[in-house]
Amino acid sequence: MQESMSMKQSFGDYQGKAWTGFRGSRFDLAARVEDIPETPGVYAFRDANGEILYVGKAKDLRKRVRSYFAARLSPKTAVLMERVAGLETITVDSEVEALILELTLIKKHRPKYNILLRDDKTYPYIRVGLDEEWPRVTVVRRVKNDGAKYFGPFTRSGSVRETLSLLRRAFPYRSCSDAALAQAVRPCLDYQIGRCLGPCTGRLDPSLYKRTIEQVVRFLEGKHSRVRAELEKQMVDYASVLDFENAARVRDQIGCLDDVTQRQKIVSPGMQDTDVLGLAQQSDMSFVVLLPVREGRLCGREGFVLTGTGDSQPGDVLEAFMTQYYSAASFIPRQVLLSHHVVSQPNLEEFLTARGMDSSGLRSQVRIRVPQRGRLKELMGMAEDNARALMIEYVPRRERERQAIGEALEQLAESLGLSRPPGRVEGYDVSNISGHQAVASMVVLTEGFPDKTQYRQFRMSVQGKPDDYAMIQEALWRRFQRGFKDREKLAATGRAGRFSAFPDLIVVDGGKGQVSAAKEVLDELGLKIPLAGLAEKKEELFVPGRSDPVLLPRDSGALYLVMRLRDEAHRSALTYHRKLRERKALDSALTKVPGIGQARARALMDVFGDVETLRKASVEEIARVKGIGLQLAGKIVSHLNDPH
Repeated sequence: MQESMSMKQSFGDYQGKAWTGFRGSRFDLAARVEDIPETPGVYAFRDANGEILYVGKAKDLRKRVRSYFAARLSPKTAVLMERVAGLETITVDSEVEALILELTLIKKHRPKYNILLRDDKTYPYIRVGLDEEWPRVTVVRRVKNDGAKYFGPFTRSGSVRETLSLLRRAFPYRSCSDAALAQAVRPCLDYQIGRCLGPCTGRLDPSLYKRTIEQVVRFLEGKHSRVRAELEKQMVDYASVLDFENAARVRDQIGCLDDVTQRQKIVSPGMQDTDVLGLAQQSDMSFVVLLPVREGRLCGREGFVLTGTGDSQPGDVLEAFMTQYYSAASFIPRQVLLSHHVVSQPNLEEFLTARGMDSSGLRSQVRIRVPQRGRLKELMGMAEDNARALMIEYVPRRERERQAIGEALEQLAESLGLSRPPGRVEGYDVSNISGHQAVASMVVLTEGFPDKTQYRQFRMSVQGKPDDYAMIQEALWRRFQRGFKDREKLAATGRAGRFSAFPDLIVVDGGKGQVSAAKEVLDELGLKIPLAGLAEKKEELFVPGRSDPVLLPRDSGALYLVMRLRDEAHRSALTYHRKLRERKALDSALTKVPGIGQARARALMDVFGDVETLRKASVEEIARVKGIGLQLAGKIVSHLNDPH
């Protein structure tokens, strides 16, 4: 059967393109290969449940897809093709467009058989809020399109702490929050000791502060010599007008900057900005170490782990890393050195050049090289040595963690009388205040590890008198009724919905009452899914049909596993409940003021934190918030303090 569907229906919006899909056995799919065009494009394999197994790109779609149905396949590809039950393709205009689309789909769906840059944690970035009146330098975990400048990602928290410490010593930008600045009545200690220029004084020239932030940005970009030259000019300018206090302050900044550059290893004076990528591989994992060279100096070291590399060639691993890493990187140098050649080097160079842009807004041609001799070859050897060191450190630790979780799942299965260790475990909890703003959360462990892409939150229709049993029942009803609908969709279209995968074990927060309530729902739906409840005080597990609790050893991995699941469900529900409560406070207290919508209300809450603090603020303090002038600030104060 052939299906045609729009990109929006299948993978998301991709203007002007249409996917062509086929479903059936491997032999059915092989017979349809000749229907695929001989053009650049992207292809995707799905399993019988509609889940995407693999996404790839090709210069010639027909030729590339045909290779998957050859007689001799690599072990990894053979395992993939045993599970394939659906194939979809899309044609694009060029190989670079195919590369970009492949990257977009891999990042969105994270297919099991693709090479993936691990993101079980979100890497930190340093954010410089350029669009703020008095920009701050903060650490964030997500990059947003908000006009700020982001630097990273950093893989080691120590790198972030060290960088921030250097910045605070060298550049006197503010470290206080927006709320603290808005409510400041006197200069803070940082200002008094010369660590801040003092926006809170009300006398600071905004252009001077802006120049300081621009120097922070250039420092983070690695342009130390340019920053030093600017500071020297400032020092001379201050001294020429006999402002020796500020001249001394700038002199100290220059000294701090010199300390930083002296600690950095000189690679080659005059060398253009370069990233050096070293690779080490073991089993199904690969390790990439990135050494950034800026202005001829080695500025640091970042290590990354990629999964699903299996029998992949080194060049394929490096290509996967580069597309995924540089799609989110804040800075792309003019040169990237690799330990192995990549087949699609011209396309990668075009992709990196299109993304690379310097601080002046100009794009620079990016070149990819594999050094063969000399200083660059030595630098590559250093990167590869670091990659091997990362591998030697990481693999044993990861194996110990996997072994411990595997043993915990076996212990849990044995204690609950399950036929096998549960692959997917769902945890449920509810949160409310006297029955109001009631919510429920569903969190998921896949093979013992949190799978945040599967988390769900429910806003309860049960309101008024608090009833945990009724809320647990509503959450399960909604989850599994949606699951049945998604399974019907899967049978009809071959594409899985968010709830189509059912768990091997359900754990609810609570004791006998919560377990009995949940069991009623499963029975009415005809589902025979193992169920347990974790009571918090004694950490006892209750199961249906058994009066006595299951007592897991206090030091067992199984108990730790279910406690972690319960705590994560509680955190998720509490976070969602707090979000709804704050949103309601916004709606009731602020959006009734003429001229205040959701955007301005949130801006006010970002600064003041809550309505009570805002009520105590003066008109002048409120007017400092971006988008709020004196006239509107006066209306806010009048409204919040109106006794009626």
